Amino acid sequence: MQTLHGLGGPLPAVNADVSHAGMVVYTADCPGFVEAVQRPSMRGRCRGSPSAAARSTAGRIIAVIRSRTVVNIRKLRHALGLAQHLTFSRASVDVNLSQPALSRSIQSIEAELGVALFDRHPNGVSLTPYGKVFAERARRIVMEATELQRDLALMQHGEFGELSIGLGATPAILLTGPLMDHFLREAPQVRVSIKRGRRDTLLRRLLEEHVDLFIGDIAQLEDHADLQLTRLPRWPSGFFCTPDHPLAGRDAVTRDALLQHRLGSIELSPWALSDLCEYFECSLDASISFRSDDFRDVEAAASVGGMVVFGNSAAFRDALRCRTLVELPLDPPFRREARLGLVTLAARTLSPAAMRAKALAESVFADYAATALGAAQR
Repeated sequence: MQTLHGLGGPLPAVNADVSHAGMVVYTADCPGFVEAVQRPSMRGRCRGSPSAAARSTAGRIIAVIRSRTVVNIRKLRHALGLAQHLTFSRASVDVNLSQPALSRSIQSIEAELGVALFDRHPNGVSLTPYGKVFAERARRIVMEATELQRDLALMQHGEFGELSIGLGATPAILLTGPLMDHFLREAPQVRVSIKRGRRDTLLRRLLEEHVDLFIGDIAQLEDHADLQLTRLPRWPSGFFCTPDHPLAGRDAVTRDALLQHRLGSIELSPWALSDLCEYFECSLDASISFRSDDFRDVEAAASVGGMVVFGNSAAFRDALRCRTLVELPLDPPFRREARLGLVTLAARTLSPAAMRAKALAESVFADYAATALGAAQR
């Protein structure tokens, strides 16, 4: 055991090799004390004669880090105000305190730290060597605290942070544009990452926490205890072709007539494919000759390849509006709807940015459902 000299005088006798959570002590009598201060996890081993640095103005400064010592941000601002103006009269105006209150605040900080930060003079104050180090670090702390408050406030409004969202085939074609437009205009500081893929891939990414949420086929996910499902508005799928296709222009197209032509489709989940097979009352493995995860490829299969393609009217909205594709009237009608929804982890709170994306998805899908319903009633 030996006595170590620290800030303001001798410290309680401790082992020179001690380091613990309550107090970490390094002495200037140790040539390596500068390195020790930079690496608080090091133990203070004192060997050899004092170095020149140890005898400098701040040579007696060691590092005494007490876990019980906390100077709050408000007091840091008081000290920085005095460090800037170097008079209590001007600093008190700057920090909105009376001069006696500011003086008490500075004394409180110095008492907590165990060092004098300011030398008092008749015409003002000046920074001590401790005060200069304190002011430099305090500015960084106050700046970081200000940025932290700002970032948290922005996050509360969904205007800051990161969002990783997975999109299945139909959600990708419907939501990518609106998502990009919304966040670029309304929350440009949110970093958005969009991952496309099949449902199983997106589910794995969610469970591994590589995405915050995904939007896709939710069939057979209802009993998954780790997931929270939000159903999205739905509308029927259908079959589409070009206006000059042999089936176009008919008042009704039967299932047998449809199966006489080459079919293309978005990549279907087993449950969606099962719905189709149930409608046609046969297996479609041999009949669907083209599949893709991207609706743009499926649209090209119809417009360039002359296929009849299966998909979602909302995904083909531009082609239908321009009449480069038309929907076939089926007999009997095909009334199956895609079971799309938003999927998150059940035990996780969504970030405000994710809540923005969720609200946008619900709004976009509601608009498409209303449009599809209106078209069906005409």
